[in-house]
Amino acid sequence: MNNNLMPFNSTIKQIMTLLPFMAMVLMMSCTKPAAKSSPSQDSSPITYENDLFSIELPHGWEYDDSNWNGLDSLKNEVDFYDSKDRVVWFHVVKAYFPIQWKNIEEATEFAKTARELSGDSVALVEQVDSVMIDGYPSSVLLFANFVDNDTIMQKQFVTYLQDSHIVIYFNENFFYKDWTEAQQLGDPILGTIKLKKVKNPLEEE
Repeated sequence: MNNNLMPFNSTIKQIMTLLPFMAMVLMMSCTKPAAKSSPSQDSSPITYENDLFSIELPHGWEYDDSNWNGLDSLKNEVDFYDSKDRVVWFHVVKAYFPIQWKNIEEATEFAKTARELSGDSVALVEQVDSVMIDGYPSSVLLFANFVDNDTIMQKQFVTYLQDSHIVIYFNENFFYKDWTEAQQLGDPILGTIKLKKVKNPLEEE
């Protein structure tokens, strides 16, 4: 990782000048992703499903769920991507810690703290609350991550499942230069997510 933060700071300054516009885009494109249209039937979408959620992917997309080990495991991750066109890609993580989260606010604050402690060259650019993913409360944390002289944006949907106290992170990732195109493609995909009511086997009684 490049430790020279001058290009990173310069990029962050550019992003900060666009905050009013970015906030408006976040509110329009992210506040209610479930209301977005699903991929067209003509594109033969692929339905991926595991023991916690399902999602519809555009034709030609791929997934890697080799690190999704089941709800009784601490490690659960899955990636969705188009290997031929890297405009936007998703990394989904079920929270590692068997904590009985109280609410979405607590889960969001923990997500921010964890990112601060990660040691990455990253900045929180914007936060949008009162978001819903398939009827479950979420918050959007928009991060700018400086990696190998590129700025990768991560729009993290921190989602709280009240039924099981599970927290799941839906991370929509894209390069800063692809800002508009990536969200136009990514948000409708997130809008197809269906979450399941499950019992959390890691939760202490």
